[in-house]
Amino acid sequence: MNWEFLINENTLAWLVPDIYAHYRRPLLHSLTLFLEGLPETRREDILAEQAALPVGATVLDRLVRLARSCPVLHKLGQTLARDRNLSAELRKGLQKLESLSPSVPMEAVKQVLKDELGPLDRLGITLLPRALAEASVAVVVPFRFSSGKLPLNGVFKVLKPGIQERMEVELALLEQVGSFLDRRCDDLGIPQLDYRDSFEQVREKLLNEVRLDREQSNLSSARRFYRGDPRVVVPELFDFCTPKVTAMERVTGRKVTRGRGDLEKKAMARLVIETLIARPIFSLDGQAPFHGDPHAGNLFRVKDGRLAVLDWSLVGLLGEKERVSMMQTILGGMGFSPERIIDALSRLSIAPPGDPPALMAAVNKAIARIQNGQFPGFTWLKGLLDDVVRTAGVRFGAELMLFRRAIHMVEGVVTDLEGEAGLVDRVFLSEFGLNFSAEWPRRFWTPPGSRDFSTRISNTDLAGLMMSFPWRAFGFWLDRGAASCL
Repeated sequence: MNWEFLINENTLAWLVPDIYAHYRRPLLHSLTLFLEGLPETRREDILAEQAALPVGATVLDRLVRLARSCPVLHKLGQTLARDRNLSAELRKGLQKLESLSPSVPMEAVKQVLKDELGPLDRLGITLLPRALAEASVAVVVPFRFSSGKLPLNGVFKVLKPGIQERMEVELALLEQVGSFLDRRCDDLGIPQLDYRDSFEQVREKLLNEVRLDREQSNLSSARRFYRGDPRVVVPELFDFCTPKVTAMERVTGRKVTRGRGDLEKKAMARLVIETLIARPIFSLDGQAPFHGDPHAGNLFRVKDGRLAVLDWSLVGLLGEKERVSMMQTILGGMGFSPERIIDALSRLSIAPPGDPPALMAAVNKAIARIQNGQFPGFTWLKGLLDDVVRTAGVRFGAELMLFRRAIHMVEGVVTDLEGEAGLVDRVFLSEFGLNFSAEWPRRFWTPPGSRDFSTRISNTDLAGLMMSFPWRAFGFWLDRGAASCL
């Protein structure tokens, strides 16, 4: 089939900003290969949906409709929906994918519920007549529940009919796209990053989107993780759940990005960062869960000002190694030490870097950004991780890849709330200071090399930084002063 009417060079010139212009041709080939690989019936359905759009439908209308047709593209659209590198018009269009009006017929939803749970009235459940929303893989339907106690309001999250098969097909196609890119790196002018392996790493995570039993386990873990924080709401599960149906309490509110005043938006922006980034990083748990899909459609502000975090189908775990290595990278930046940074990055990587000289160049570039005034905080760290992947062939594991994606999405939400990107670093520094202060008394009787702290920094790390940083800083400022005299 000819997809020129939908995916062509002009479309991608508008879609992909100039800063990423070298990715336009690879993206054109990748999208074409992906669409051509779909089963014939799916391709025909997509073309019929495109034909049903009004004659005056814009390119953006058609792209959003395409994303709705393919769950993998739907997830990609949600990821990019608040990316400030994209035009405001494109972001606004993609944000429609964060929460959609239901399109799956209620009769089909009722049939799934009947097949999974049997007659609902025997469970004391009254299904309300209309679905609330539709996500990439599921429909959300409200109900009332009575079991001798006060009536409860809940929602069913019901998998769309046939969605599991569609996800498996599309994820397999992504691996084919990865193989194609691996073969054509030089021809397409893109870095050699082992694209197929990267897609394989995230395959299992994305397949969990249609494993609602996994989401139910994630919900239980998340409720335990945030139990002590009265500012955060994670929905409570009800007993009648199956691998295709999740039953949970109904949380009412509005998207966090729809705040009604600057003070409310600023407070919510800080809470989002503290909850979704700082909490997992500074947790004392050996494996800290983090939300892997924090787009604005999954983040609600409830009436009393709390943050409700919904849809726990995509979840990652930050282990000790990841958090220690991230903090060592930041300490290396503070001490202007490329050796320390490279050592920390090697511990994060799942394989030796493909291009060691390029790795050193990327690290020196990151240190230069500090010397030019950028604080070595979380934004700096994320930029460094992105650079070493893109230029030096460094490969990180699926958990860290998912965490980078989550950070990217949180930054977009926060920027829409706060109006500036610097809040992430300010909150990160504030949370670091609070945790460091709280752990300080225990440092007096803890072994010097122990990193059994929320900051993951040992007394030996601090001593080394104190010994190295002043001399490096002195040399740095001396060089700056000498240069200004020339």
